[in-house]
Amino acid sequence: MLFLFAALALSSTPWPKPQSMTVGADVLMIPSKPNDFAISVEGTPTAALKTAINRVKHSIITGNGDGCGSAKVPQPNTTGTAWIKQCSISIGKEDGPLGPGADESYELDITVAGDCHIRAPMTWGAIHALESLAQLAGENCTVNNAPININDKPRFGFRGLMIDTARHYMPVQFIEHIIDGMAALKLNVMHWHIVDSQSFPYVSELFPGLSGKGAYSPRATYTATELKGLVAYAEARAVRIMPEFDMPGHGDWEQGEPKIMVLDGPCKNTMNPTEPATYTFLAKFLKEVTTIFNDEYIFLGGDEVSGECWSGSPTVQAWMTAHNMNSSGLGRYFWQQMTKQVLPHLNKTLGVWEDDAPQPHPDDLPKGSFGNIWQAQSTIASATGRKFDAVLSGPWYLDQQKPGGCNQYSLEGMWECFYNVDPLTGLTPADAKYVLGGQACQWSEGINQHNFDARTWTNAAAVAERLWSPLPLSVHDAQPRLIEQVCRLNSRGYGANPIDPSFCPTGDFLPKREF
Repeated sequence: MLFLFAALALSSTPWPKPQSMTVGADVLMIPSKPNDFAISVEGTPTAALKTAINRVKHSIITGNGDGCGSAKVPQPNTTGTAWIKQCSISIGKEDGPLGPGADESYELDITVAGDCHIRAPMTWGAIHALESLAQLAGENCTVNNAPININDKPRFGFRGLMIDTARHYMPVQFIEHIIDGMAALKLNVMHWHIVDSQSFPYVSELFPGLSGKGAYSPRATYTATELKGLVAYAEARAVRIMPEFDMPGHGDWEQGEPKIMVLDGPCKNTMNPTEPATYTFLAKFLKEVTTIFNDEYIFLGGDEVSGECWSGSPTVQAWMTAHNMNSSGLGRYFWQQMTKQVLPHLNKTLGVWEDDAPQPHPDDLPKGSFGNIWQAQSTIASATGRKFDAVLSGPWYLDQQKPGGCNQYSLEGMWECFYNVDPLTGLTPADAKYVLGGQACQWSEGINQHNFDARTWTNAAAVAERLWSPLPLSVHDAQPRLIEQVCRLNSRGYGANPIDPSFCPTGDFLPKREF
């Protein structure tokens, strides 16, 4: 899917706000013909960087599809104006794979003479730099405020967006659209809540009955080929895909694998921890998952398991009585068995939802696991106090579900509520070092591909800047820049909602969308 950037007036500061940026007062031009503008790499670029260069170069030149030098968007009189005819990229010798420890820093330098240089230790920083360059390319192929020097790196290494394809299926091309939007905001982890009690769209080649009986429709599924394609698509945009298969609750497993479920109790979506076949199945299933998703993290949920789902089952209750165990103890037993029997063979870092309880208990999980804090933000201290890595999401529920914490229901004003949340509030320096970052969550009970954009991108942009940019940050400073960023997103085909009365220079057309 082609990702098109449109020209904007007033381009000044990339979003998210860089760690350091100095500017001048000159205006530079970018040639409107593709052959007159080059992006080169010193040495041999990775496949991801090649893709990024081709995408961004085409985007800068073509703008909204008419071309920034077309009759519709004429270039001004450029007598005496310097031109940016090429931009060189140099990558450090320690370039490495995309993952939790990847260095995403970069330097972008544009001189008054039109010289453009990008320097980054790894490919991933260079991809972020290209995004910043694209944002600086303004209306009529102009770059304002030269010379420009940006030294930039993210404040947190984990900057996520969670999507939910269990409640409403989203087509592959729309997920590519989501990934492109994440790259525009320099978000780097797509937490994919693929399955839940409502549907099972993931196609397992080992266990085809899961999707064959559990998906909404054969058309509402994701094959291994499609999933691998999305992983590669995301990597070329410096985005990791972290899959989630929630367990032992929140699952539609019973359609294809009834033997691992508690079917004689009040809940049909809860696994049976007392059944040895449960762990045999999960070892095979999750091993298959790791052949598709190459990210270091795998997310297995673990939240919202009601004790009644087990105590209400005569079979499970008899087992608990025989083993002198209650439902809470059985929940811990499940994760102890997962840690012993299943997880050592996956070579992955485990992520789970953590509520106020905590559930699952960190002591029952493999060393190095992390908890996503989805209820009160204050819960993060109980996780970090145990030296348990944490990701914050609870205050950033984009669909305004509880316990999101954002009580601002004015659509244009919600971003301020999200922007004012800082993951480290109330933490000591010793605890703060265990905070990996945070993520915005877009649960899909009331969201599908038709209203996703309006309910996601503006507020996700607020979260993205919180997770990338250095302190201090203020709503007053962010507001005019966010208005501009919304215009950028709109011009790229994203229905991001406005935050103030304004006019986007490229807002008088409907961009072509390829899904």
